Amino acid sequence: MEIVQIPVKKVSPSAFQPRETFDKEAIEELADSIKEFDLLNPILVRSTGDDSFQIIAGERRWRAAQFAGLKNIYAIVKDVDDSRQRIESLIENIHRKDLYMIEKGRGVIEIFRAEGIVQGPKVLANIINSIQRKKSKDLSLIPTEEKIDEICSKIHIKSNTIRLWLEAASVEPDIIMEELGKSIEDRIPERVLSRLSTISDPDLQRSTYAKIVEQEMGKDQASKFVSQIKKIPREQQEAVLTLGIPIEIIGDAKDGYSIEVPRKEIEAVKKAIEIGKKKKAEILTKPIIIERGKHRRNVQAHSKIIDLLDDLFCPWCGNKGDTHLRWSCHSDETLEEAKDQCKENHEDASKRDEVDKRFMK
Repeated sequence: MEIVQIPVKKVSPSAFQPRETFDKEAIEELADSIKEFDLLNPILVRSTGDDSFQIIAGERRWRAAQFAGLKNIYAIVKDVDDSRQRIESLIENIHRKDLYMIEKGRGVIEIFRAEGIVQGPKVLANIINSIQRKKSKDLSLIPTEEKIDEICSKIHIKSNTIRLWLEAASVEPDIIMEELGKSIEDRIPERVLSRLSTISDPDLQRSTYAKIVEQEMGKDQASKFVSQIKKIPREQQEAVLTLGIPIEIIGDAKDGYSIEVPRKEIEAVKKAIEIGKKKKAEILTKPIIIERGKHRRNVQAHSKIIDLLDDLFCPWCGNKGDTHLRWSCHSDETLEEAKDQCKENHEDASKRDEVDKRFMK
């Protein structure tokens, strides 16, 4: 491909860049290098018409070129459409070693979405894990799994690594925001994010993350801590996660790990447990908390009903239920009467071999 010079101001960044933060100091260092030695590697762009271009790969170099005051930049112009450019840009960027695991995970999610796979990061990670197990046992994959496996092959990254990235991108949004807001040296070990995603309770996940940050745990200690915190009773979890009380993780892989509080901190832990119990009791009696609980349960109930709405039909004539969860054909019947009729219909159908056409609409 031909290398050309194009005006820096005619270039715009890719909309599909997974990197969410750029290290200003690193950009300035690269700009100094460009001033002295010029741009050694051209960026990759595509034409967007009107003598304008969009970056496929090389946004960091383009930013540094602006810092260096360059008017023109070396580039390779590639003829690709929006869909292909999106995928190529994402794949190129997630192969960068200096991209954070969360950003790589989000980039992978965008690649899957570009290919028509819309599941969330944690679901995708679980599917990839299932695919790996099936392939190890020579079991056949269902169509969706085949497509996901094919996309993983296109990315040219080991499936297990992609799974870890997706898990990291699935942790609670406020954890992600906090991590991305830190300098690289202040972030927790990347693989710990993947381990945190195994904690399904959002509050416990956040508290565990806070404890890991507070005690500046290394990768191994944090991974063991995440594994153990899920196993202990709730009251002990609250005591262990109380800020300011140090903990130790003892044991080994053979006999298992356990969380222990140094002997001199035992009284502080007991006090923390009692305070926690008291606060919890006080919180649960507040009227607004009771009301919030009612609303939460109501939302959950409505979600379940909406999921089942397609299955709802009149137990007398088979007409579909409407969005009010009732039917106009037998509106004088109560829900309790309808429920009893449903049971009767089911018991009757279980004894018949012929279908009742009323209920096959």
